[in-house]
Amino acid sequence: MDWHKVKEQLENTFNGTVLLAQGETLFLQGAYGEASIQTHAPMQLHQRFNLASVSKPITALGILLLVQENKMTFDDHLNRWFDNFPYANITVRHLLQHTSGLPDYMELFSNHWDDTTIATNEDVLNLLTQYAPPSLFEAGERMEYSNTGYVLLALLIERITNESFSKYLTEAIFKPLHMVNTTVTSTTFTEQFANEIAQGYVYDVYAGKYVDPSQHEETKGATCLNYITGDGGIYSTVEDLWKLGRAVIEAQLWDEALLEQAFTPSTFTAEQPFSYGMGWIINEDEQLGKCVWHNGGWLGYATTFKIYLQSKTIFVFLRNKEQELNYEIAIGEAIEGALATHEFHLPKKPEQYKAVHLPIETLQGYEGKYQLQKHPEHTVDVVLQDDGHLYIFLPGSMPLELYALKEDEFFLRGIDFLVTIKQNTLTVISENQKTIASKINDHTLREK
Repeated sequence: MDWHKVKEQLENTFNGTVLLAQGETLFLQGAYGEASIQTHAPMQLHQRFNLASVSKPITALGILLLVQENKMTFDDHLNRWFDNFPYANITVRHLLQHTSGLPDYMELFSNHWDDTTIATNEDVLNLLTQYAPPSLFEAGERMEYSNTGYVLLALLIERITNESFSKYLTEAIFKPLHMVNTTVTSTTFTEQFANEIAQGYVYDVYAGKYVDPSQHEETKGATCLNYITGDGGIYSTVEDLWKLGRAVIEAQLWDEALLEQAFTPSTFTAEQPFSYGMGWIINEDEQLGKCVWHNGGWLGYATTFKIYLQSKTIFVFLRNKEQELNYEIAIGEAIEGALATHEFHLPKKPEQYKAVHLPIETLQGYEGKYQLQKHPEHTVDVVLQDDGHLYIFLPGSMPLELYALKEDEFFLRGIDFLVTIKQNTLTVISENQKTIASKINDHTLREK
């Protein structure tokens, strides 16, 4: 396999850095595009990326060390560490495995926070304590991915060690493994290391260009959450994550028995689209063996970190310019697949759509409830929100904004979905599959 040709072919496919290694052999390492659209500084391998949810495995590894040192157990209750915590019977294990049932903190902030004020982990705890929104389910009843749980794990580390989350991870993991370019975020860090950070950018579908998330209408309200950590907020490089991956494979800092627990799927993940242990998604690959991994996304950043335990293969894929997610996933799969097949085939780059503004009167005509033809028990709502933007509520999904390509035809930003609404029929087109729904009510039934 000519990996130099692979490296060349990756030009102009994504903006970021990539690394693929097996054992001590480094097959592929490359940096592509720009680190900053303001300065046009070229991307460097040492550029630090916001890992987003790839921070979760690192948070979990920090917890494992505290268990290893007998400073806590997986079955400790949170009430032991958090005074007046309004949720009973939740353990550390529940947080690690996403089985706590805790409500989403981002929704709390959208309802009870001034988004011009930077939020902290303590603010998350304070809002949970003050407003105590109901649990999604009883702890241990089932699994549902929870960012809230991992914010509390970072706070738990601080309560137990009497150190900041940043200092603890630096002293316990980053320094011993010589991860010299890995840091937990802070306002001081982002100011002092601005030139070393790959800045994250979102695509403004109206202007047809990349912009800072703080300048984009859809994302600027979330930038107040940039410094919440545990569920995200760690910055690192492909090389440092390679070091971490090797340390995990070799059990350099952690007892093998503890790692085995972390890499065992919880019993609640059997019916989920993915198996999850303690901080790690887990699956089996026919060629490379057992894989423990995570991906992440946050305001312009998209990240992937995979460790194949038996074959000692490590794949790191960090991006900082938002584009269609399935396309970037396909790039990653093509790189990994080349190890087994010795062939490399890039996916076709999708069209970057540009949106147009439609009159409010036109958008109002699309509002309503649509019943799926093949699954009439499910409906889709289309709602014109107070901000003048049209949203679609798909079953089991967060509300997603519909951007108009032209009258009657829409797309979703960063997702391979086209939606048409014509003559009271809504059609969702994804990967050449069509889902059709018929309008059953001319009025919006969902509370705005």
